[in-house]
Amino acid sequence: MTNLPVALTCGEPAGIGPEITVKAWEQLRDDVPFFLIGDPMHLPEGTPWKVIETPIDALEVVKDHLPVLPIDFETPRIAGELQTGHASGVIRSIELAVELTRAGLASAVCTNPINKKALKDGADFPYPGHTEFLAALGDNADVVMMLASDDLKVVPATIHIPLAEVP
Repeated sequence: MTNLPVALTCGEPAGIGPEITVKAWEQLRDDVPFFLIGDPMHLPEGTPWKVIETPIDALEVVKDHLPVLPIDFETPRIAGELQTGHASGVIRSIELAVELTRAGLASAVCTNPINKKALKDGADFPYPGHTEFLAALGDNADVVMMLASDDLKVVPATIHIPLAEVP
C-alpha cells in the first residue's frame, strides 16, 4: 500500500505539541494524511478527533476528524507546566511511531517537540534528544533532523553539542 498515513508523536502534552498537531491537521488533512499517537484529552478544547484502532483507519476519518491512536498517560495535561508524569507516555508515543513505520503500517514518523528535562527527570531518558533516540530505535541507523518549509529544507551538521565543540 503506497498511501499510508504519517505517524505523528504527541511530544510534550504540556507544551506546544497539541496546538501544532491541530494546526497541522487543519492545513494538511487533504494532502498528507496522518494520525496522532497520544491522549486525545490533551488536545485543545473543541478539536474534532476520533479514536482509531490501526493506522490505516486514519485514511477514513482524517478529512473530518483528527485521527488519534490512543496511549495512556499517568497524569493530566497542565499547559505550560513541566510534568514528569508524562515521560513514559511521550517515550511510548515515539517508540510506537517507529514500530508502526518499520512494520510498514505508517509511511513516516513526524515528531512534536519534547521536553528533555521532563523525560530525563520522569523516566531517566538517556538520550540528549529525539535524533539520538530515533537512531537507537532504528538499530543505530543514520538519522538526521530536518527542518523544512516550502522554501527551504535544512539538516543540521551537528546535533546536541555545545557550539564551542563544533570546530
